[in-house]
Amino acid sequence: MPGKPPDLFRFWEELKRRKVVKAAFVYIAVAWAILEASDTIFPLLELPDWTIKFVLILLIIVFILIIVLTWIYDITPEGIKVTDRVDAEGRESGSRGGKDARKRLGKAKSPGLQRYTVFRKIILPILIVTPLLLILIFKQRFTEIIGIEDPKRVAARSHVNNAKLSFQAGDLAGASGELELALASDPKYSYAWSSLAALSVARGDLNKAVLQTIEAVKFDPKNFEAAYNMAIALDDKKDYHQAIRWYSEAIRIDSSFVPAYSALGRVYNQLSQPVDAVLILTRAIEKSPESEYLYLVYKNLGNSHLMMDQYDEAVRYLELSWGLKPDMPETCLFLAKAYEASGKITRGIELWQNYIGLETDTAKTGPASRHLKEITIRHLQSIIE
Repeated sequence: MPGKPPDLFRFWEELKRRKVVKAAFVYIAVAWAILEASDTIFPLLELPDWTIKFVLILLIIVFILIIVLTWIYDITPEGIKVTDRVDAEGRESGSRGGKDARKRLGKAKSPGLQRYTVFRKIILPILIVTPLLLILIFKQRFTEIIGIEDPKRVAARSHVNNAKLSFQAGDLAGASGELELALASDPKYSYAWSSLAALSVARGDLNKAVLQTIEAVKFDPKNFEAAYNMAIALDDKKDYHQAIRWYSEAIRIDSSFVPAYSALGRVYNQLSQPVDAVLILTRAIEKSPESEYLYLVYKNLGNSHLMMDQYDEAVRYLELSWGLKPDMPETCLFLAKAYEASGKITRGIELWQNYIGLETDTAKTGPASRHLKEITIRHLQSIIE
């Protein structure tokens, strides 16, 4: 007589008989389509990156439930029934004698009891523990979603919002007072520390800004504002390599944060690495094509192409930036240089004149005026000749 099939083989056959395998493959295909759609649609809706992770975790939980329900229940013409009962009824109706039917029914109970034991000892604890672990890991997100939050955190957030309004109005003292109240309410509120760092940058205290940003990152490693503020502080100190690290960290935390892309591209240009700048700035356009900060990306991208003597591309991106923000002196300066370098002197002279009118720094307008005079004289001489 042939030997009994291995337990694993019998288990696999049982999975197929109960349509668990079929349900799993169908669900995986649907879940994959949902994830692909989420990855495409969520960035367009400007939803944070954690929402995609949340959808993935939710799909995993639903997958476990689908597998368990498919294992236990079956859909019949009479409705949804427990699988063991369906099997038992089918065997009973097809039997010729009551005694034989009872024997087969008795045999059918044994696998059901084993499956119930597996469900109770393994699957049920997983279904209970998994949501609890998710709640612990994403405690802050869950409390925000269901509307329950620590009153101290709520008070701290309110003070930070007031501080931002004061900062935008130029009231640095008022912003400082609000941030002190925020930290008094919740000393571990990361965004209070990152806002304080931004205030220190505005006051010129870069060393203090770095220390405050470290506190912000310590309390919330996902705080992209903290990473961005640290990069700005290091950028102002001309520590460009460390600035690159923190701009990159801000982008890693929030891949849709265009100002970090723009600043990183500008730093690469300052380090004479225009190729790296082009790569990062092009990525910004792909990630956030509708961002209000694209004029900065176009400006720095145009400068990158100007540095590589690609004048047509430089003009194209700088004109895009100029169209979005026509009062930005630096864009006008780069555009004047690009037109001049490409041989379109008349347009270049016009833009040099515009730049001198926009620039408020007299240390920059002096050399620009002298250069404008020189190219104007050369241009007139070429016309006369």
